[in-house]
Amino acid sequence: MSKTTIQIDNELKVMLERLKIHPREPYSDVIARLLFLNSESTEEILKTSDKVQREKIGELWDNKDDEVWNNV
Repeated sequence: MSKTTIQIDNELKVMLERLKIHPREPYSDVIARLLFLNSESTEEILKTSDKVQREKIGELWDNKDDEVWNNV
């Protein structure tokens, strides 16, 4: 696997250091874990959002008051 060097602020480096599971864990592993956790969270948020939107659309479209307008 090829490697690269990136520049980050010292504050971010300290934050990444605190997230290490053990002192010798590479930053690459820490970043990969964060990305994995973020993608799982994002997926759950999107699923929940989709469910809520579908329920709300169902409420709006199944409104009995609107049926009167369909017969006008």
